[in-house]
Amino acid sequence: MNSLLLNRRNFLLSTAALSAATCSRYLMASHSGLAHKPSGVEPDTLNLNAMMQPVQARSVLRDPDWFIWGGGMVRTADGLCHGFFARWPRKEGFNAWVTHSEIVYATSADPLGPWTMVGPVFERRAGSWDADNLHNPLIQTFDGKYYLYYSGNYGPRNGTKEGWWVHRNNQRAGVAVASHPAGPWQRFDKPLIEPTPGGTDHLLTNSPTVARRNDGRYVLIYKGVSDGPRPFGGKVRMHVALGDSPIGPFMKQPTTVFGHESMQFPTDDNVIWQQQGRLYAIVKDYRGLYSQQARPGSTEKESLVLFTSVDGLDWRLAAHPFVSDFRIHWANGQVSDRLHRFEQPQVWLENGKPSVLFLAVKAKSDDDDTDLSYNIQVKLNA
Repeated sequence: MNSLLLNRRNFLLSTAALSAATCSRYLMASHSGLAHKPSGVEPDTLNLNAMMQPVQARSVLRDPDWFIWGGGMVRTADGLCHGFFARWPRKEGFNAWVTHSEIVYATSADPLGPWTMVGPVFERRAGSWDADNLHNPLIQTFDGKYYLYYSGNYGPRNGTKEGWWVHRNNQRAGVAVASHPAGPWQRFDKPLIEPTPGGTDHLLTNSPTVARRNDGRYVLIYKGVSDGPRPFGGKVRMHVALGDSPIGPFMKQPTTVFGHESMQFPTDDNVIWQQQGRLYAIVKDYRGLYSQQARPGSTEKESLVLFTSVDGLDWRLAAHPFVSDFRIHWANGQVSDRLHRFEQPQVWLENGKPSVLFLAVKAKSDDDDTDLSYNIQVKLNA
């Protein structure tokens, strides 16, 4: 799949034809948020846990030569499903997710699989901010174009712990654009959003997820790490930025979300989407901060929880906050043991409503390279 390098400013100038109807929606919004309570926002009734169906054998994307990780899909008018997943070679070990990952394009006749992997979306490009590693893809479509959000970084591939941390701390959030999910893709010479020196994202920016708000503006949530003792840095926080285009520029907002001041790394891996005028987010509760509220009496330390917002700035636990614990319910009636990792959620919407939940899975610890990670697709019944 071919890709083109493009300057974001030139791209914006060359595609500046936002329709007058779209632009008029922006006139009703302030610079940082909604100027008024929007109309058309439905009540918060979404219950994803009740919608989740047992996982079929065909709805597992795995490969004996690769670690498979997070991904999602879009479907074109011809009915073909186009998937984008992160993967890296088995021989490099699971922890090579930050040094050897690539984004692979896959196709299927059905959102629940089986999936056929076609090949890498991008080629490596020496000297770039995303030269050596491409991870955490999120495919979105807005107004007839396709936007592939991802994390990219560069660094030495020398197998050392020091080199690993160079890659991790060089992570940046990025985006590429295409007229069709099969490409060609236009890449940019700069990240989607850069760290702010001295800010809560001082060290890195990664894992972007984007949704269009009810007033037509775009909400970007991304992960950042503040300054602190190396190599890890300071606190891990989820940040919000707003923009008038899917490729930015995005203006950072002053507050972080899904966190807690007392914890260094409270939540991880989230995805946001807009549904009937309301924004939702599935968040991995990394330290049990919200799990007890989502599922009172549960002994689980970690779970996937649901948040909701109208403006993308102020988030609260949804009316039905519990999404899932870290177990798979299989179609044959079996239930997995508690999984080590159950994350990177992505939601495919059919007719504006959640239809399939994609999740990355690793049963055993990160250091156990005999345990290959994989991706599952969970049917959501309305």
